[in-house]
Amino acid sequence: MLGRLRVSAISKRHVQSRHNSLRKTPYQANRVLALLSAMFTFAMDGEMRADNPAKGIERFHEDKREAWLTVDQLQALALALDNYAEQDAADALRLLIVTGARPDEVLGTEWSMFDLQRGIWNKPSHHVKEKKTEHTPLNPGALMILRHMAEHRTAIYLFPGRESVDPKKKRTARTTLRNAWKQVCKAAGLATQYHVKGKRGKPLPRWKPNVRIYDLRHTFASHLVSRGWSLPLVGKLLGQVRPETTNRYAHIADGAQREVANDYNNVIEMKSLA
Repeated sequence: MLGRLRVSAISKRHVQSRHNSLRKTPYQANRVLALLSAMFTFAMDGEMRADNPAKGIERFHEDKREAWLTVDQLQALALALDNYAEQDAADALRLLIVTGARPDEVLGTEWSMFDLQRGIWNKPSHHVKEKKTEHTPLNPGALMILRHMAEHRTAIYLFPGRESVDPKKKRTARTTLRNAWKQVCKAAGLATQYHVKGKRGKPLPRWKPNVRIYDLRHTFASHLVSRGWSLPLVGKLLGQVRPETTNRYAHIADGAQREVANDYNNVIEMKSLA
Protein backbone atom coordinates (compact mmCIF):
# COMPACT_ATOMS: atom_id res chain seq x y z
CA MET A 1 0.00 0.00 0.00
CA LEU A 2 1.27 3.47 -0.87
CA GLY A 3 0.23 4.82 2.50
CA ARG A 4 2.89 2.77 4.26
CA LEU A 5 5.74 4.17 2.18
CA ARG A 6 7.66 7.39 2.59
CA VAL A 7 7.00 10.00 -0.08
CA SER A 8 10.60 9.75 -1.25
CA ALA A 9 10.39 5.94 -1.51
CA ILE A 10 7.44 5.73 -3.91
CA SER A 11 8.46 4.83 -7.45
CA LYS A 12 6.69 5.01 -10.78
CA ARG A 13 6.22 1.23 -10.55
CA HIS A 14 4.25 1.67 -7.31
CA VAL A 15 1.94 4.25 -8.87
CA GLN A 16 1.51 2.20 -12.04
CA SER A 17 0.59 -0.84 -9.96
CA ARG A 18 -2.01 1.13 -8.02
CA HIS A 19 -3.49 2.52 -11.22
CA ASN A 20 -3.65 -0.95 -12.80
CA SER A 21 -5.37 -2.38 -9.72
CA LEU A 22 -8.36 -0.14 -10.52
CA ARG A 23 -8.56 -1.14 -14.18
CA LYS A 24 -12.16 -2.38 -13.82
CA THR A 25 -13.23 1.12 -12.78
CA PRO A 26 -11.38 3.41 -15.23
CA TYR A 27 -13.03 6.62 -14.01
CA GLN A 28 -11.95 5.97 -10.44
CA ALA A 29 -8.50 4.82 -11.58
CA ASN A 30 -7.87 8.02 -13.52
CA ARG A 31 -9.14 10.23 -10.71
CA VAL A 32 -6.80 8.45 -8.26
CA LEU A 33 -3.90 8.95 -10.67
CA ALA A 34 -4.71 12.66 -11.00
CA LEU A 35 -4.87 13.02 -7.23
CA LEU A 36 -1.53 11.26 -6.78
CA SER A 37 0.03 13.49 -9.43
CA ALA A 38 -1.18 16.60 -7.58
CA MET A 39 0.15 15.25 -4.28
CA PHE A 40 3.59 14.55 -5.73
CA THR A 41 3.69 18.01 -7.32
CA PHE A 42 3.02 19.41 -3.86
CA ALA A 43 5.80 17.18 -2.49
CA MET A 44 8.20 18.54 -5.11
CA ASP A 45 7.32 22.12 -4.16
CA GLY A 46 8.10 21.22 -0.57
CA GLU A 47 11.41 19.64 -1.60
CA MET A 48 10.29 16.23 -0.30
CA ARG A 49 11.29 14.62 -3.59
CA ALA A 50 12.75 15.68 -6.92
CA ASP A 51 10.30 14.10 -9.38
CA ASN A 52 6.65 13.16 -9.90
CA PRO A 53 6.31 9.35 -10.35
CA ALA A 54 2.71 9.77 -11.57
CA LYS A 55 3.81 11.71 -14.65
CA GLY A 56 3.84 9.81 -17.93
CA ILE A 57 1.47 7.03 -16.80
CA GLU A 58 -1.16 6.55 -19.48
CA ARG A 59 -4.73 6.95 -18.32
CA PHE A 60 -7.40 4.39 -19.11
CA HIS A 61 -9.93 5.15 -21.84
CA GLU A 62 -13.13 6.70 -20.50
CA ASP A 63 -16.38 6.47 -22.42
CA LYS A 64 -18.43 9.65 -22.23
CA ARG A 65 -21.09 9.20 -19.54
CA GLU A 66 -23.61 11.58 -21.03
CA ALA A 67 -27.31 11.21 -20.56
CA TRP A 68 -30.19 13.56 -21.10
CA LEU A 69 -33.63 13.59 -19.60
CA THR A 70 -36.81 13.22 -21.60
CA VAL A 71 -39.65 15.73 -21.35
CA ASP A 72 -41.56 13.32 -19.09
CA GLN A 73 -38.54 12.93 -16.81
CA LEU A 74 -38.10 16.71 -16.64
CA GLN A 75 -41.75 17.08 -15.65
CA ALA A 76 -41.32 14.44 -12.93
CA LEU A 77 -38.23 16.28 -11.73
CA ALA A 78 -40.12 19.61 -11.69
CA LEU A 79 -42.88 18.06 -9.55
CA ALA A 80 -40.31 16.61 -7.14
CA LEU A 81 -38.66 20.03 -6.84
CA ASP A 82 -42.00 21.65 -6.03
CA ASN A 83 -42.47 19.18 -3.17
CA TYR A 84 -38.90 19.29 -1.87
CA ALA A 85 -38.62 20.77 1.63
CA GLU A 86 -35.52 22.89 1.00
CA GLN A 87 -36.68 25.32 -1.66
CA ASP A 88 -33.35 27.16 -1.68
CA ALA A 89 -31.67 24.05 -3.08
CA ALA A 90 -34.68 23.43 -5.32
CA ASP A 91 -34.24 26.88 -6.91
CA ALA A 92 -30.58 26.12 -7.59
CA LEU A 93 -31.55 22.91 -9.39
CA ARG A 94 -34.31 24.72 -11.30
CA LEU A 95 -31.75 27.25 -12.56
CA LEU A 96 -29.48 24.42 -13.71
CA ILE A 97 -32.38 22.96 -15.68
CA VAL A 98 -33.42 26.18 -17.43
CA THR A 99 -29.97 27.70 -18.06
CA GLY A 100 -27.71 24.73 -18.80
CA ALA A 101 -25.10 26.35 -16.55
CA ARG A 102 -22.39 24.44 -14.69
CA PRO A 103 -23.25 23.68 -11.03
CA ASP A 104 -20.34 25.69 -9.64
CA GLU A 105 -21.36 28.71 -11.77
CA VAL A 106 -24.85 28.72 -10.28
CA LEU A 107 -23.78 28.08 -6.69
CA GLY A 108 -21.00 30.67 -6.73
CA THR A 109 -22.84 33.43 -8.55
CA GLU A 110 -23.66 36.79 -6.93
CA TRP A 111 -26.69 39.03 -7.36
CA SER A 112 -24.49 41.77 -8.79
CA MET A 113 -23.84 39.59 -11.84
CA PHE A 114 -27.48 39.78 -12.96
CA ASP A 115 -29.29 42.48 -14.91
CA LEU A 116 -32.87 41.34 -14.41
CA GLN A 117 -34.24 44.30 -16.36
CA ARG A 118 -32.37 43.35 -19.53
CA GLY A 119 -32.42 39.63 -18.75
CA ILE A 120 -28.63 39.15 -18.81
CA TRP A 121 -26.31 37.05 -16.66
CA ASN A 122 -22.87 38.72 -16.68
CA LYS A 123 -20.30 36.05 -15.84
CA PRO A 124 -16.80 37.40 -15.05
CA SER A 125 -13.83 35.50 -16.46
CA HIS A 126 -12.72 34.19 -13.07
CA HIS A 127 -16.17 32.68 -12.55
CA VAL A 128 -16.32 30.45 -15.64
CA LYS A 129 -14.36 27.43 -16.82
CA GLU A 130 -13.26 28.99 -20.10
CA LYS A 131 -11.76 32.05 -18.28
CA LYS A 132 -13.58 34.41 -20.59
CA THR A 133 -16.20 37.03 -19.67
CA GLU A 134 -19.65 35.96 -20.81
CA HIS A 135 -22.95 37.82 -21.16
CA THR A 136 -25.59 35.11 -21.21
CA PRO A 137 -29.21 35.91 -22.08
CA LEU A 138 -31.77 34.57 -19.61
CA ASN A 139 -34.98 32.92 -20.79
CA PRO A 140 -38.39 33.70 -19.20
CA GLY A 141 -38.20 30.60 -16.99
CA ALA A 142 -34.87 31.66 -15.48
CA LEU A 143 -36.05 35.25 -15.01
CA MET A 144 -39.19 34.11 -13.22
CA ILE A 145 -37.11 32.05 -10.76
CA LEU A 146 -34.59 34.84 -10.19
CA ARG A 147 -37.18 37.58 -9.69
CA HIS A 148 -39.01 35.46 -7.15
CA MET A 149 -35.73 34.76 -5.33
CA ALA A 150 -34.76 38.44 -5.42
CA GLU A 151 -37.76 39.27 -3.24
CA HIS A 152 -36.22 37.24 -0.40
CA ARG A 153 -32.49 37.78 -0.90
CA THR A 154 -30.41 37.83 2.28
CA ALA A 155 -26.78 37.88 1.06
CA ILE A 156 -24.59 38.81 -1.89
CA TYR A 157 -24.79 35.23 -3.11
CA LEU A 158 -27.85 33.68 -4.71
CA PHE A 159 -27.27 30.59 -2.60
CA PRO A 160 -25.42 31.46 0.61
CA GLY A 161 -23.99 28.68 2.73
CA ARG A 162 -24.54 28.22 6.42
CA GLU A 163 -23.52 31.11 8.60
CA SER A 164 -20.23 30.61 10.43
CA VAL A 165 -20.21 30.49 14.23
CA ASP A 166 -17.24 32.83 14.03
CA PRO A 167 -18.65 36.38 13.53
CA LYS A 168 -15.34 37.48 11.97
CA LYS A 169 -15.74 35.09 9.05
CA LYS A 170 -17.77 36.24 6.06
CA ARG A 171 -20.66 34.12 4.87
CA THR A 172 -19.66 32.15 1.77
CA ALA A 173 -21.64 30.56 -1.03
CA ARG A 174 -23.19 27.14 -0.87
CA THR A 175 -20.81 24.49 -2.22
CA THR A 176 -22.87 21.39 -2.98
CA LEU A 177 -26.29 20.11 -4.03
CA ARG A 178 -25.42 16.45 -3.61
CA ASN A 179 -27.99 15.49 -0.99
CA ALA A 180 -30.74 17.59 -2.58
CA TRP A 181 -30.09 15.99 -5.96
CA LYS A 182 -30.26 12.50 -4.45
CA GLN A 183 -33.54 13.18 -2.67
CA VAL A 184 -35.16 14.87 -5.66
CA CYS A 185 -34.11 12.07 -8.03
CA LYS A 186 -35.55 9.53 -5.59
CA ALA A 187 -38.89 11.36 -5.51
CA ALA A 188 -38.91 11.70 -9.32
CA GLY A 189 -38.28 7.99 -9.91
CA LEU A 190 -34.79 8.69 -11.24
CA ALA A 191 -32.83 6.75 -8.62
CA THR A 192 -32.01 3.11 -7.92
CA GLN A 193 -32.30 1.57 -4.47
CA TYR A 194 -29.45 -0.41 -2.94
CA HIS A 195 -28.61 -1.57 0.58
CA VAL A 196 -25.72 -1.16 2.96
CA LYS A 197 -25.01 -3.16 6.09
CA GLY A 198 -26.04 -1.39 9.28
CA LYS A 199 -24.33 -1.54 12.66
CA ARG A 200 -26.51 -4.46 13.77
CA GLY A 201 -26.12 -6.29 10.48
CA LYS A 202 -29.51 -5.19 9.22
CA PRO A 203 -29.58 -4.01 5.57
CA LEU A 204 -30.33 -0.31 5.28
CA PRO A 205 -31.87 1.15 2.09
CA ARG A 206 -29.97 3.80 0.17
CA TRP A 207 -30.61 5.53 -3.14
CA LYS A 208 -28.31 6.34 -6.04
CA PRO A 209 -29.41 8.77 -8.80
CA ASN A 210 -29.53 7.26 -12.28
CA VAL A 211 -28.42 10.58 -13.79
CA ARG A 212 -25.75 13.03 -12.70
CA ILE A 213 -26.47 16.62 -11.82
CA TYR A 214 -24.18 17.61 -14.72
CA ASP A 215 -26.54 15.78 -17.09
CA LEU A 216 -28.93 18.73 -16.67
CA ARG A 217 -26.45 20.69 -18.79
CA HIS A 218 -26.44 17.96 -21.45
CA THR A 219 -30.25 17.88 -21.30
CA PHE A 220 -30.45 21.63 -21.92
CA ALA A 221 -28.15 21.41 -24.95
CA SER A 222 -29.63 18.22 -26.38
CA HIS A 223 -33.21 19.49 -26.38
CA LEU A 224 -32.20 22.76 -28.06
CA VAL A 225 -30.22 20.92 -30.76
CA SER A 226 -33.05 18.42 -31.31
CA ARG A 227 -35.40 21.36 -31.91
CA GLY A 228 -33.22 22.53 -34.78
CA TRP A 229 -30.96 25.15 -33.20
CA SER A 230 -27.42 25.16 -34.58
CA LEU A 231 -24.43 23.73 -32.72
CA PRO A 232 -22.53 27.06 -32.72
CA LEU A 233 -25.50 28.92 -31.19
CA VAL A 234 -26.03 26.28 -28.51
CA GLY A 235 -22.30 26.20 -27.79
CA LYS A 236 -22.26 29.98 -27.41
CA LEU A 237 -25.17 29.82 -24.99
CA LEU A 238 -23.34 27.19 -22.93
CA GLY A 239 -20.17 29.25 -22.91
CA GLN A 240 -18.20 26.62 -24.81
CA VAL A 241 -15.28 28.14 -26.71
CA ARG A 242 -14.01 25.01 -28.41
CA PRO A 243 -16.25 23.70 -31.25
CA GLU A 244 -15.26 20.09 -30.53
CA THR A 245 -16.94 20.35 -27.13
CA THR A 246 -20.30 21.15 -28.69
CA ASN A 247 -19.80 18.63 -31.50
CA ARG A 248 -20.73 15.87 -29.06
CA TYR A 249 -24.32 16.82 -29.91
CA ALA A 250 -23.79 16.52 -33.67
CA HIS A 251 -25.67 13.21 -33.89
CA ILE A 252 -28.74 14.92 -32.42
CA ALA A 253 -28.41 17.76 -34.92
CA ASP A 254 -28.29 15.24 -37.79
CA GLY A 255 -31.58 13.77 -36.58
CA ALA A 256 -33.21 17.19 -36.41
CA GLN A 257 -32.00 18.08 -39.90
CA ARG A 258 -33.40 14.81 -41.26
CA GLU A 259 -36.82 15.62 -39.79
CA VAL A 260 -36.70 18.99 -41.54
CA ALA A 261 -35.70 17.37 -44.83
CA ASN A 262 -38.40 14.71 -44.52
CA ASP A 263 -41.00 17.39 -43.90
CA TYR A 264 -40.61 18.55 -47.51
CA ASN A 265 -42.39 15.36 -48.47
CA ASN A 266 -45.53 17.03 -47.13
CA VAL A 267 -45.09 19.78 -49.72
CA ILE A 268 -44.76 17.63 -52.80
CA GLU A 269 -44.92 13.89 -53.34
CA MET A 270 -42.89 12.65 -56.30
CA LYS A 271 -44.52 9.96 -58.41
CA SER A 272 -42.43 7.01 -59.41
CA LEU A 273 -40.94 7.43 -62.89
CA ALA A 274 -40.83 3.66 -63.43
